[in-house]
Amino acid sequence: MIDNSRVILEDQKEYYVLDRIEKDNKAYIYLVLPTDPKNFCCRKEIEEDGKTFLVGLDNEEEADLALKLFAEKHNND
Repeated sequence: MIDNSRVILEDQKEYYVLDRIEKDNKAYIYLVLPTDPKNFCCRKEIEEDGKTFLVGLDNEEEADLALKLFAEKHNND
């Protein structure tokens, strides 16, 4: 499980973890670049060989679902 408050992605930039939402046995990790709060992204958490990794979403449909889950959870924030 990704539980750090920060992660470094493939672009070698450090992102803050905003949230983690689980749906249908998948965990979506929501990230923001602290130097540019408009730089928001989402990755999927996977586990292989006992290690946890963040990977890109599979397609536009999954990206839409991830954004919908985030919006629903934070609608009243």
